Amino acid sequence: MRLSGIALRNIFRNKRRSLLSIIALAVAAIAITVFFSLFEGIKTNIRSNSWDWDAGEVRLRHAEFDRYEYLNPVQYVVTDYRDLVERLRAHPDIGAVSPRIRVLGAAFRGEQQFATLGLGVDLELEKEFQDLEQVVAVGRLPRPGTNEAVIGRGLATDLGVGIGDIVTFLIQTRQRGSNAFTVDVVGLADFPVPQLNRGGYLIPIENADRYMRMDGAAGEILLKGAGGDTGAFADTIRSFVEESGRTELSVVPWTQVSAGYSYLQTANIVYNIIALIFFLLASTVIISTTMMIIHERTREIGTLAAMGMHGRELVRLFFTESAYLGVIGSFAGVLIGVAITIPLSRIGIDFGSAMDMVEMDLSNVLYPVLNLRSTVLVFFFGLAVAMVSTYPSARRAAKLRPVEALRAE
Repeated sequence: MRLSGIALRNIFRNKRRSLLSIIALAVAAIAITVFFSLFEGIKTNIRSNSWDWDAGEVRLRHAEFDRYEYLNPVQYVVTDYRDLVERLRAHPDIGAVSPRIRVLGAAFRGEQQFATLGLGVDLELEKEFQDLEQVVAVGRLPRPGTNEAVIGRGLATDLGVGIGDIVTFLIQTRQRGSNAFTVDVVGLADFPVPQLNRGGYLIPIENADRYMRMDGAAGEILLKGAGGDTGAFADTIRSFVEESGRTELSVVPWTQVSAGYSYLQTANIVYNIIALIFFLLASTVIISTTMMIIHERTREIGTLAAMGMHGRELVRLFFTESAYLGVIGSFAGVLIGVAITIPLSRIGIDFGSAMDMVEMDLSNVLYPVLNLRSTVLVFFFGLAVAMVSTYPSARRAAKLRPVEALRAE
């Protein structure tokens, strides 16, 4: 009988122990498939939020603002930004451009003060930069040139206002003076970034210019490439800035700005270690199960050895058995993990207020994303763990002397 046939027969003869090994591998594969899909969703979410709301793929700012950012040096601006925006839009490697003015300030409700962050955006360019309409949960976007605003739901709740109400903000101007302005609330936004939901609002950039006394300047310009490597795109923009004589501007890719990206670099290592631990736990079950099987089949091993199956052939027999168990367990685990992930990728996982205090571009609702490469790796890693775990026991079986094995009780 061929080794594969003997291996299959042995698997079905030891159904309970085989099932235990399969379940151990399957549980590990399910957990890691879902885990990696969630991590892939986190990566996608952080990148999307950072590109749309924080830094773009590449950000242009005055170099001195970047240097003293912790002081909010609003006097350092991007001058003549409209001309620069037009030239950037004409560049073949640039997919979208978003000039912005950040308006740091505060709003009040009685004696309570709430920190706020307004984003002055060019509404037409912003619609090219991202799907702006999707963040408006109720109402509409402000009209250009009007004293209208869309405010985050959290801020609206804190201030006790809704559509049709007015809100007054106290801010600091470019000249470091104070100013106050009042807007009509025409929409409530569900921003994907919790910090913006708690204190953010959108206004037309020309209004932010007037409120901040910017004199036709912008605070920053966010860029998205037409596709490709972010590092190469940043180098392209640096060359463009130098050729344009705008050497006062710094060119910074999102990977150097986003706190979430730094988190991902560390988390990737941690998650891989966790995945390894899961499979190591599964391997202990397989090792224990195989040792028990060999103990119970000592006489059978002796018979096979007496019939001429020695050394390597016995090792191959146990490897073949473990390969079958590994394929079944890993495939079942990955299949169930995919079946769990697909609906979650549509409905999302709502972490609620747990994300509110996370200081990074991470949404409250996360959508797992299946990654073909990591899913296939989980399957083959599970198979490899099953086979490697069998090796110590297989070597022990191969060293049994036929006479001693046949005498075993």
